[in-house]
Amino acid sequence: MKNYTIPGILIYLSISLNAFAQLPDTDIFLVGIKQEKGKLVFGSPENITNRKGYDNQPCFSKDGKSVFFVSVIDSSQSDIYSVNTATKKISQITTTKESEYSPGYSPDGLGLSVVRVDEDSGQRLYTLPFASLESANNIIGTDSIGYYNWLNDSLVAMFILGPSNTLQVLNTLSGTRTLIASDIGRCLKLSPDKKSLTFVIKSNEKEWFIYSMDCRTFKLDRIIQTIPGNEDFAFLPDNTLLLGSEGKLFGWKKGVYETWTELADLTSSVHSFYRITVNANGTQLALVAFTGQKP
Repeated sequence: MKNYTIPGILIYLSISLNAFAQLPDTDIFLVGIKQEKGKLVFGSPENITNRKGYDNQPCFSKDGKSVFFVSVIDSSQSDIYSVNTATKKISQITTTKESEYSPGYSPDGLGLSVVRVDEDSGQRLYTLPFASLESANNIIGTDSIGYYNWLNDSLVAMFILGPSNTLQVLNTLSGTRTLIASDIGRCLKLSPDKKSLTFVIKSNEKEWFIYSMDCRTFKLDRIIQTIPGNEDFAFLPDNTLLLGSEGKLFGWKKGVYETWTELADLTSSVHSFYRITVNANGTQLALVAFTGQKP
């Protein structure tokens, strides 16, 4: 691993920062989850966006009563919206001239974090307090960010765009960044106990492995190979990993499933999907369905 400070580096000047160009046609579905006789049972998927265009990157609210997501209404502008999981009412959260992506909670839980595409086309991390959404706070040292996950109130794990997309951890207090791994996937998830960050390393075109990083020591451990061509996963509260492939939902848990095991076949309702996330108590799953080629 390599440590360095923000002011002393130039980050991949040759790359394109427009990572979200040519957005696909996607919708967000909700799927109920329950336990019956010790087995996971998944309900019928319900389309909660149901329109032509880009509705993507779901994130459950802390109480699970709504889902934040990204929507592109016209050809260029993206904003953050929320949908009530009970009433399905959709509300617009951001109304800025910039585009926002990747909604999540700020470390204090009092606002949102987003990746914003600024007027200079730079992609940077911002926090937006719910009490004053127009008061955006730029997190210094996050240029060229694609995706992220807060490890605690001062450390943020970042997918940094470059010739080889890298996982880097920024200490927002000291301004130092630590290079963790190269050739990573976009999915960055904390384990249910919040002690480790889980992500994918793409060793080559065929072999993608899920790794965990200790949030304190940054030590890496390899967990399991993904189903070929799939990099998006989520955790259930009991540490079961979920991953989708060709319209089916698979699960893996150490000591329970020796390999990826089919848990639900959603091909007749959702067809193809990729991004997935689970609410805090593990009773609902949000997934992103797509048409055409996999994004």
